[in-house]
Amino acid sequence: MTHQFVKAMAVLLGGGLASCASAQKSASLSTGQPQQASLVQSGTDATLRAGIPVGPASSTTSAACALIPESEQTICPVQRTAVLGTTEIRQPMNPRGNVWKPAGAVVYMVAAPSLTSEWLGHLIECYQARVAEAGNAVEARQTCPLAELDAGYAVGTTRNGFAVAIHSLEGDTANRIVDVSARLAPSESHRQNALAASP
Repeated sequence: MTHQFVKAMAVLLGGGLASCASAQKSASLSTGQPQQASLVQSGTDATLRAGIPVGPASSTTSAACALIPESEQTICPVQRTAVLGTTEIRQPMNPRGNVWKPAGAVVYMVAAPSLTSEWLGHLIECYQARVAEAGNAVEARQTCPLAELDAGYAVGTTRNGFAVAIHSLEGDTANRIVDVSARLAPSESHRQNALAASP
């Protein structure tokens, strides 16, 4: 009987992980082999946790956070490694495309040992599930662009790390994503411009 219970739990866990993988909103933009990040806890870690509950998660959040230790579920995924820079995502406001408005930002992160784009996407799904569970995590929204409730994302690889595109159709949300992302980047603006121009 115990053996059957273990088999049933293994099938359940496998099904949960498969559904997480199929719901993943990440897409690899290059064929390079990304690497996984070791956890880098920054000074903003306490601020991020202040607006998100650290207690037991709901069943939906538990599925989104499978295999992620509870202590790491409230850490902003784009702050797990060094941020190289950011660039603004724009979308046309009219059919001719001559007037633009912010739609979000791309955050460029350095690769770290054993961080893959798939795992980074899983960390983002978990983080966003925890934020949604918290409702309006105001403090987290001030330090992490992924804390916006209506933000979408895409994860891509670069030559030396990852590009995480964070976007929203809501103008106010898109502006907050741009502002918070810019604060994550190094203060040298030439570095941001060089990243935006590089292929």
